[in-house]
Amino acid sequence: MTHRAEMTWSGSGYVFDAVTGGGVRLSIGSDENGNPVGPRAKELVCLGLGACSGSNLITLMKKMRQDVERIDISVEAEQADTDPMVFTKVVMHYRLYGRGIDPAKVKKALDYIDEKYCGVLHMVNKTASTEYTFEVVEV
Repeated sequence: MTHRAEMTWSGSGYVFDAVTGGGVRLSIGSDENGNPVGPRAKELVCLGLGACSGSNLITLMKKMRQDVERIDISVEAEQADTDPMVFTKVVMHYRLYGRGIDPAKVKKALDYIDEKYCGVLHMVNKTASTEYTFEVVEV
């Protein structure tokens, strides 16, 4: 599978008008004063990491027959102080809402994601240590 994206800078601040291969349009970057116009590039990496690991988690929870109604994910990334200012540490926190969710199965799924499944996580792991925490909320 090939992933595509196209973007155009039209001379204003640091804003790129982008379109994904799937046709989704968004603005990326900030204006001349540093005010966000859309997500910044590294924020998009955090979003991609959360979405990739989260979709894997949904799939695994369904396969493990866990009654998950909702998942909240937060991603916090620290970056190096010097160029190229790559991520050096990433912490992801997952909050799963549902009935009778087995924490051992959540841990097993997140371990699988960490070891094998999430391609974005494995790209980030080239420069950063990663860790996760989770909690289960009974609804």
